[in-house]
This record gives sequence, C-alpha cells and structure tokens, in this order.
Amino acid sequence: MNQLVRQLFEELATLTPAERESILAERPVAPSVRAEVESLLSFDLAQGDNLSACVADAAAEMLRAADGRPTGDWGPYRGVRLLGSGGMGAVYLAERRDGEIEQKVAVKLLADGGNRPAWRERFLKERQLLASLNHPSIVHVIDAGHTADGQPYLAMEYVDGVAIDLYAARTAVRERLKLFLRVCEGVAYAHRHLIVHRDLKPSNILVDCSGQPKLLDFGIAKLLDETGDSTRTVERLLTPNYASPEQLRGSSQTTATDVYSLGAVLYKLLTGRSPHETGGNPAATVEVIAGARQIPPPTQLNPELPSDLDYILRKALRTEPEERYASVDAFADDIRALLDWRPVDARSGEVWYRTRRFLRRYWLPATAATVMLAGLSAGLYIANRERAVAQRRFLEVRQLANKLFEIDLEVRRSPGTTKARQLIVDTSLEYLRRLGADARGDPELGLEIGNAYMRVARVQGVPTSNNLGEMEQADESLRTAEGLIQSVLTAQPRNRMAMLRAAQIAHDRMILAWWLKRPKGQSLNFARKSAAWLDHYLKTGGIDNGETDGVFVSYTNVVKQYMREDQADEALRLGRRALDLARSVNEPRRAGALLEAIADIYRQRGDLDEALAASRESAHLLDPGAETADMTQMMNFVLALIREGRILDDDNSISLGRRQEAVAVLDRAFRITTDIAGRDPNDFNSGERFAGVGILLARELRHTDPARSVDIYDRALRRMAAVKNNTAARRREIDALAGSVFPLLQLHRYRDARQRLDAAFLRLNQLGLYPAEQIELGSLADDTLRARAEYEAATGNVAGAVDICEKLRALIFAAKPQPRPEASLEDAVELSNIYRQTAALYRRGHRPAPANGLEARRLELWRHWDTKLPHNAFVRRELETAGLR
Repeated sequence: MNQLVRQLFEELATLTPAERESILAERPVAPSVRAEVESLLSFDLAQGDNLSACVADAAAEMLRAADGRPTGDWGPYRGVRLLGSGGMGAVYLAERRDGEIEQKVAVKLLADGGNRPAWRERFLKERQLLASLNHPSIVHVIDAGHTADGQPYLAMEYVDGVAIDLYAARTAVRERLKLFLRVCEGVAYAHRHLIVHRDLKPSNILVDCSGQPKLLDFGIAKLLDETGDSTRTVERLLTPNYASPEQLRGSSQTTATDVYSLGAVLYKLLTGRSPHETGGNPAATVEVIAGARQIPPPTQLNPELPSDLDYILRKALRTEPEERYASVDAFADDIRALLDWRPVDARSGEVWYRTRRFLRRYWLPATAATVMLAGLSAGLYIANRERAVAQRRFLEVRQLANKLFEIDLEVRRSPGTTKARQLIVDTSLEYLRRLGADARGDPELGLEIGNAYMRVARVQGVPTSNNLGEMEQADESLRTAEGLIQSVLTAQPRNRMAMLRAAQIAHDRMILAWWLKRPKGQSLNFARKSAAWLDHYLKTGGIDNGETDGVFVSYTNVVKQYMREDQADEALRLGRRALDLARSVNEPRRAGALLEAIADIYRQRGDLDEALAASRESAHLLDPGAETADMTQMMNFVLALIREGRILDDDNSISLGRRQEAVAVLDRAFRITTDIAGRDPNDFNSGERFAGVGILLARELRHTDPARSVDIYDRALRRMAAVKNNTAARRREIDALAGSVFPLLQLHRYRDARQRLDAAFLRLNQLGLYPAEQIELGSLADDTLRARAEYEAATGNVAGAVDICEKLRALIFAAKPQPRPEASLEDAVELSNIYRQTAALYRRGHRPAPANGLEARRLELWRHWDTKLPHNAFVRRELETAGLR
C-alpha cells in the first residue's frame, strides 16, 4: 500500500464522516490518493464496532473455518462438514437424522456473534426473503427453526456445484452469455418481488451438475420498500470487487446496485478478472481519472470478444446508477440481442452518454455555442471517416464470403468433398460473425449478410440439395438470417429483395420444422409466411435476374407442405398459380417440379388418372436426358419418378395397383440415386434420398422377390448407419428395420426379423416416439407395431398379435388430433389397413365375432367414401375388397 495512503487512512479511521471531509477538503490530496483512502474508509464501521473489532471477528471466523468441524445438530439435521463462512455466519452440509427421509441440505447459522441484535435481525430477514422466492435460479428454502439454545438456523437446498466463474472458464463465450442470462432471470425475479440482493459475486452463484446456476446468500439483501437500512453503515458485509460505487459510499441502494454487480460478474466471466483488479496483464491498465477508476474494455483483455460487449458492460458498470440499465431485464435483453446478432441498445446510447458526461464536467465552456458546434463538426468528421473505412472493410469481407460460396458450388459437383464443404461453412460463419456485429443500421449490408447466412444454412442441413446433415445448426443460421432480413424490412418496407429472402428463409425453416418433427402447425405457419412474402414480392414487379430458381423452389415446396398439412384446396390453388407463372416465363423444369406437387394433390384426393397424367408430364419435363447432368436436376427427376411409382402402386396406400409398372419406375429411380450416393459416401442428402427410394422399392418387391427386398433394405440401413447424431437418419433406419420384417418372415428368417424389430423399437425409444400415450396414424410407431404383430402371428403367438393391434388402435384414437377417416382419404386407407390386419388375426385365432365387427366397420368406411367420391376406381376397388372374406 502507498505510504501516503496508509498514513492518511490511519489518521482518518477513528474520525466521524464530517471530520474526515473537513480534513480532506483542507489538504492538497491527489484525487487518486483520495479515492484509495475513501475506498478503505468505506469498510470502517461508522457506529458500533471499530475496525479492530471487525478484523478480530474475521480472524475468529477464519479459525472456525479452518477447524471445519460441525458444531452439532440443528432440529432434524446433523452437521456433516463446513461448506463456507463469512459475513454474519457459516454454512454447513447437513443430513436429516430423524430417519424420515434421506436428504442433504445446506444449514446456515449465525456466527458466534449472533447474539448481536442487528445480525440476528438480518438473519431472520434473510430467512423470510428466501422463503418468499421460488425460481430455478435461486436456492430455495427447505426448513427453518431454532437450536436448543435459541439460535435461528436456515435449511436450504444443497447445491453440489462450483462457482460460476470456475464453471464458465471451461465453456465458450456464447455459452457463458447464455449461462449469465439464467442468472439474470433469477435476479430479475427477485426484483419483481421487491428484493435487492446487494452481494452478487461469483462465489454466491453456484452452477450445479446440470448446468443450472443458483443464487445464494441473501444475507444483506433488502426490500425496496424498506424505510431504513440496518446494514447501510453498521456492517458493510460486501465484496469491493463486485460492489457498486453507491454501496462503497454507503449511499441509497436500488435495483441498479444489482445491475452493477451483475456487470462485474459478467466482466469476470468474460475476462477472468473483476473490473477492479489490475491483473497481471501490463496492457490492461486501470486509469484513475478525477477520482474514479476507469475500467478497461473487456476486449482489451480478451480480443476474441465481440466489440458490442464493451458497450454493454460499460453501460452496466456506470458510476451513476441512473446511467446504467433501467432493469436487469433490459441488461439481459442487450445480451440476447448480441447472441441473435441484433443491435444492442447500449451501443446506440453511447454518444448521448458521453455528451452528458462532457456537459457535467465542462458545463461552463459548453455554454458557448461556437465550442459546441466545433465539437460536433469534429465528431461528424471522425464518424464519417470511420464509416468510410468500415464500408471498405465490409466490401472486402463481403466479396470474400461470396467467393467461398462460389467455391462450394464447384466443390459439391465432385465426390468425396464433404470435409472441404465443412471447412467452407466454418470459415464463412467466422467471417459472417465478425461482419454481423458491425451491421447495425446498414440495410444493404444486413441484406447481404442475411442472404449469406441463408446459404450457409443450406450447405449445413436444409434438405433441398446435398448438405452436411447438420439440421439444428442450419436452423440456428436461418434464425440469424431471419432477424437480419426483418431489420432490413423494418427500415425499408418496400425492399423487394428483402421480401424474397424473407420468403426463402421461411421456406427453409418450413422444411426443417417438418423434418425435425417440430410442434404441429409450425411448418404450416412457415409455409403461409413464405407464400405471403412471395405474393408481396411478385406484386411489386417481375422476377429479378438470377432469382428464378429461388422463387419456384419456394413455391413448389410450399405447395407440398400445404398438402402434407391437409390443405388440399389451398395447395391446388397456389400450385396452379405458380404453374401458370412458370409457363409464362418459359421455365419447363420449374413447371415440371410444380406438376409433380400437383400430381400428389390429385393422388391424395383419389383422382389417380389425373395424378398419373400430371406425374408423367412432370417426369418428361424434368428428365435431364444425360448421365452427366447437374446433381440437382437428377434429384428433381428422381422425385418425379418416385411420385409416378407411388401413384402406380404403393403397397396398401392410395394407388392404381399396377405393381409391375411401379417396380420398373422405382427401379430406375433407385439406380440413379445409387450412382449419385456412391460419388460421396459422406453426403447426407444423396444418401438419404438413396435410402428413401430403396425403401419404397423394397416394399414393392417383398411380395414378388423377398430376397432382393431384404438386400435393398440392408443397403439403405448401411448408408444411414454411417450418419451419426442425425434424427432424420434414425427415422429412415426405423422405416427400413420395420419394413424388412415382412420379407424376412416370408423367407422364414424369424431370428433376423426379431432382431430388426428390437433395433427399431430401440431407436423409437431414443427418439421419444415409443412408448407413448398416443400414436399418430401412419407414423413410424404405427408401422413398427404392425410389423411386430405380424411377427408374433408368424411365430405362433396369434393372441399376442391381436393384443398389439387392439392396443395400437386405442393409442391411435387417443391421439390429438384424432384420425379423420371420414374426411381424409389417406387416413381412411391407413385405418382400413388396421381393420383388415386385426380382423385377419382374429380369424387366425378362431374368433369370428370380433373379426366380423371389424370387417363391418371397414365396409362402412368405404361405403362412406363411395358416396363422397362416386364412381372413383380406387374407392370401388377398396369397397370390393372390404366386402370379401
């Protein structure tokens, strides 16, 4: 310690505040020395015990902590060991000793000086405060009581964890910020209950093994509506490195006090030191200006941090409480904005803050208008010069990012390039993150970066072209892109390119929501949003050069999504409108893709002749004609062949029942996907398409060539098994495993069939699809249970097979929403198949009565559809089959 500081402190320590102020005013004390002395004096006791007594108390407490032995039993709890001590008391790990239940708790007791009225009052208040709080980020009260000698104790949740700074040191910056947000939620909850913590620091925030932070030690907390504060000058039980300036001064404290301490905690999490430590980094100096410590920007200590954090922490750590964030929620909102690549409020408010500081410090010169004008002019000159430099840098990085995507387009045409594409994605994201942090308020740049994020997402995992299978990461990139594009549309509502990008991003999120099985309705919402933005875009002009593919891919897939969501009329209306547009701009390939979607609409309506005609026209338009065609063209042609094959015959589904023709068409599609998938064993999209076509072909072949059917199922399984940590791949595996049971039973390979079933149910369990309280009709769980019933019957357990089918039927009708066989032809087919299978099993078990009942229901179902679709060939065929025994 500086000798002058020491002498001055010793001289002032025993004086009253008024005497201290008088001496400091008379003497020419340097501001930095005065600041140091006042900081030390803030820990002196203005009334009650003197400094020596406090030191003695602290020393005694440290000796008790070193001893570490529990001091006895407290109510139903027996002490195990000391967890920590300080301030007013000590905390012990304890366990119940009454044998009622096994439970570990943390018991807090007053220190040996607990007979002091002020300490006892604070302790009892802490018990009451904690008992009024119920939040996952705040340690909760379990019990309270008094010991045999009348001392109060508090039993709390025992948090087996580590201090938040130690936990955060092992995580990435984004994870630290997300962890900190959970802390903010707990503090904000306390504030809403009018409680200020006043001692927020890393050691009072533990993170348990699940990653959940817990706020501890409300020992010096206060209620906002308290008229007095018993700890204001009597005992300053706080930590200087995290305490607010008003706490050190002994001034009035509000929620802004906790905002400051939270800022100090975040500063520690991001830099490894508190804002008031000089640390060992010579570059990280702490300046002292006008008696106040200037905190180094966190990026000075950790250059990897986004520059927005400098502004956020600078605002949270303002000396003046009124200049900080208005609430913890506002502080947290800026952190969320940073994580979402949105503008942060702290940055926009920095200029005004500096202006107010300037006026406060130099109010007399500032009254001169000429000085003000000169200062503003200089500031504008500097700002414009910095903007020009930034724009040049933006252009350079933008060009580099676009070049990376051009490279990806070339790379994807070559086999075995998955690792190279992953490197391209990682490199692009790194550049975009750096660029995105500085894109605030620049619509042109925001549009460019939003488009780039959308393109990255498509390489990552949007299954519209070959990708890396990283669907969750792709969805995160799309959310970032969406935020950027929406900021552009807010600034420029008539920006046509932003409208189109908004439509494309909604389209991509629609596809991911469907593939990832997000909550029902989410994919339909994205579909409608995409269609609406496409409509806005086309109402303001024609299709821009180079954007034709984007427009028609979005239209085609939105039409398909409408159909999946039972919006047939809406799908057909949008599909025809898009088809007319494609023909008007002479886009035969796009017309072909739309016809393929329209064919599916007709198929699900039972108009199979119309469906087949549309499908064949689609395949004709999409046929690239050359084996060396573009991979995307080939994949679109494969989709048209799949549609045609399923319309010709789809085992136990809506089709013309022309199996031989269907096998020929699907076989051609399978050969194409086999070739494409073989070019790059690591490409998920081509591998997934290969597996999907293979499963359809194998399902057709199981009736006529079960051996080849099993072989194709096996090839699909091998390809999907190579894809790790991917939900879509696991779903394809379940489909293949369950489907292969039927040809295996025909080949009398019962053991193999049982192994496939066990593997399928294991994956269903891992995905949370089964066991379940309800099962969706036609789902993977439905198909797998029906395969299990066939296995049980084939191996002699007919009663068990019947039981499986009956339970399945109950689970299907328990689903929300329930099947609609009277309104949906697809649901009618699926339910009819269950009736048929269960009735056949009853007859095998010599139980004709329930079999007759199910067959009657099936017949009634198809009579209903015969009325609804009179003279429909498919319905008539089902009706005739239902009438036979």
